[in-house]
Amino acid sequence: MDVKKQTKLVEFLTETPGSDRKAIEKGTKIKGALLTNLFKRLEENGILSVAGEGAEKKYSIKTKQKKEEKVEAAPADKGENNQEAATTEKAEKVEKKATGTRDNRKFKFDGQEYGKGPLVRAVVENYAKKNPKTTIAQLKKVFPDELLHRYGIFQEIKDAKKLSGNRDRYFMKPEQIIKVKDGAVAVCNQFTAENIQPFLKVAKEQGFTIK
Repeated sequence: MDVKKQTKLVEFLTETPGSDRKAIEKGTKIKGALLTNLFKRLEENGILSVAGEGAEKKYSIKTKQKKEEKVEAAPADKGENNQEAATTEKAEKVEKKATGTRDNRKFKFDGQEYGKGPLVRAVVENYAKKNPKTTIAQLKKVFPDELLHRYGIFQEIKDAKKLSGNRDRYFMKPEQIIKVKDGAVAVCNQFTAENIQPFLKVAKEQGFTIK
């Protein structure tokens, strides 16, 4: 079974629940027998929810609000980096359930270790500090929305709130907000081992050293 494609399918359905097969094929580029097998695998594992019959079937990822799945707040004495890491765990839970493993890789940047979401926030903040005249539009050109499907690497506060709905999809604490010349932005925390790759490529092209 192609784990990367399975993870991609889970991410797509998490972001766009209630999608039919045609929309899924278009959004993930996964088709034919492989998609059918992935549906079967996820349904057998209790991850996939299917509504309707035949061509009218709608697919979603089951969400649970069990107490044990809630992310605990990071200890105050561990600093902001660990507080941000706690928020990122929500994005990683789906990846773990779909693949059976969770990517706990840490990245080294600017003398510190970060999880995936906190790393992205740290890089964007670093860029903004080094380029104080950067506007939101200019920052979008450096880190365009296309680097992260649906959410974008960052959004203006009002847009981040709309995209988040009733979930924490962006780093929204006052100390996590990044200020630029003409406003402030919040960085997304919905990163997995796969969807962070486009960002890492661009960050390294911008001269950031990430190990």
